[in-house]
Amino acid sequence: MESAPWKVLFSGETEVLIDVDGGICIDGKVSHPFPCQISHAAICDGGLVATWVDHELRLARMALLRLDQPLKDGVDKGTLRKNRDSTMVEGAVWCHSLEAEPLSLVAKGDLVIFALWQRGIYATKSDSTEIWRTGLPEINENLPKGFEEICSIIIVENIHVWTRGGSHLVLDKKSGDEISSSVIEIEADLDNVYHFEDKFLLSSKDGWVYSVEGENILVARHLRGCANHAAFDGADWRIICWRDDVILNGGSTTRENLGVQLIERENQWMVLDNQGHETPHFD
Repeated sequence: MESAPWKVLFSGETEVLIDVDGGICIDGKVSHPFPCQISHAAICDGGLVATWVDHELRLARMALLRLDQPLKDGVDKGTLRKNRDSTMVEGAVWCHSLEAEPLSLVAKGDLVIFALWQRGIYATKSDSTEIWRTGLPEINENLPKGFEEICSIIIVENIHVWTRGGSHLVLDKKSGDEISSSVIEIEADLDNVYHFEDKFLLSSKDGWVYSVEGENILVARHLRGCANHAAFDGADWRIICWRDDVILNGGSTTRENLGVQLIERENQWMVLDNQGHETPHFD
């Protein structure tokens, strides 16, 4: 990679490594289809669906790239400034301008779900055909400003939507209709939610993590920094934060470089760090 890794995604046997500058590495070849860094990315049946946002130019795009053919390099930032309204994503199957900044993006099979700031939640097929859209969840007005923003969307049997203030909305996957809503009573500003089946791990910006099932908090633990990634190993939550490897109900150990993502390889949990190296997670 030319820059530090940001996220690893898997499409069948294909490993898609995205760096912090928007570079996409497949089979050792790095391409830059996007004019700037990627803000959200997921794998769907059609390929890699991703967004980019340029706050300076107030632009946002979403595009789908096929992964069964070589990716192409797109324009640079300078060209984007000169052609701000017409610049899309090079080699994309489809590319759309977004009316607002994307807050979350997930995909599973042919289903793509995303949320736009102060707009709503949208469900499309991988060919970008809209299935449904719905408004944002109603939030307690007494919460601090920004806590109504969506921090995470998760596809399980239905759609689980989490806000920064701990509100949890469950939507029907086919229609977008509300099934249930609840609030996890925590004094925290959530930045991400991880899941395994009906288990959720809430991660806050001040370093607290909360293991949740239903509306019950099972474990709360304060980490030495925000959780960068977490995964359930069948028995407990594995977490990487700043330079620590953590087992939620167990111990922790310090690592040399910043952990970026947990990856399970041949029944062993590995940590991809910001230098592009993989080393075993603490056990």
